[in-house]
Amino acid sequence: MKLKILAGLMLAAGAAFLTFTAISECTMVTGVDDVAINALALRPGSARLFCYTDDAGKQLRFVLARGNDGKVRSVFDACRQCFTFHKGYRAGGGELICRVCGNHYPIERMAEGKASCVPIGLPHQDDAGIVHIKTADLKAARGYF
Repeated sequence: MKLKILAGLMLAAGAAFLTFTAISECTMVTGVDDVAINALALRPGSARLFCYTDDAGKQLRFVLARGNDGKVRSVFDACRQCFTFHKGYRAGGGELICRVCGNHYPIERMAEGKASCVPIGLPHQDDAGIVHIKTADLKAARGYF
């Protein structure tokens, strides 16, 4: 009986671990004044995780997502409320999902947030499918990571 309970707890712990680990690989980006990312391959309803390493070696994560309307959106992989847990988001079904509180954000409205869980917006410029993000904007959010 105790063995079955222990096996069940281990299975639950494993499922919880899988829930809070990264779903996709972080694509490393570099740049001096800005980073340029080719977002043409980003399909509607999908999102990708990117990482920029600042001068101090801190990895700053952000998400680029294309809504079903074709527009590219960008947020940090951190929430104004849940960032202290360093879990970020996972993507699925055209949504970003907070790994801490479980709030779902449709890509088209992912910067709006719910209650105190609000994705941290990241300004960008879309130049014919090439997304430019200023490194100063990335570095300004260092405290969230």
